[in-house]
Amino acid sequence: MFHRYHYESDIYPSLSRIPLHVRMKLDVTGIKISLKDWLAFGIEERNVLCHLPVETEEEKKTFASYLDFLSRRYRGEPAARTVAISNSLWDSMLQVPAPVAGKNAPQTSPVTIEEWRRWKSYQRYALYKTALSKSDPEQFFAVLKELRELKD
Repeated sequence: MFHRYHYESDIYPSLSRIPLHVRMKLDVTGIKISLKDWLAFGIEERNVLCHLPVETEEEKKTFASYLDFLSRRYRGEPAARTVAISNSLWDSMLQVPAPVAGKNAPQTSPVTIEEWRRWKSYQRYALYKTALSKSDPEQFFAVLKELRELKD
C-alpha cells in the first residue's frame, strides 16, 4: 500500500523527493538513503519502493533486500543501515506522543486521544514524524488538516 498525502501531491508524478510514506518504511526497516540515492533509482524502482508493504517481518526483509539490491546496483555498495525505529513511538493508543501533543498553532486545536485512536498507523506516523521536523514545521499542520478532513 502507498498512502499519498495531499501536501506532497506535486512530487508524486516524478517522485522527485522521498514521500513521507516511504520515509516510514525506511525508518521501520532501519535503512538510510539520501535524496541523491533515491533519484539514482529509476522511476519504476521508486514506484516499487512506494508500494512494497512493511507490515510483517518478512515484508520488512523484502523491502530491505530490494533497497540493498538497488544500492549495490547504482552505488556499488550495500544500503546504509541504522537502528530501526519502533512503531511503538506512534502506535500507542494510551496517549498522544509528546511531540504531537506539544504542537500548537493559532486557530488549530491540539490532537485529541479520540482522533489519535481513530487514525491508522501510517497516519499517526505522519503526524509524529512531521512533529519532529525542525526544517519545515508547517508540514505537521498540513498533515493534521488533511487527517481531520478525512471521512471515516
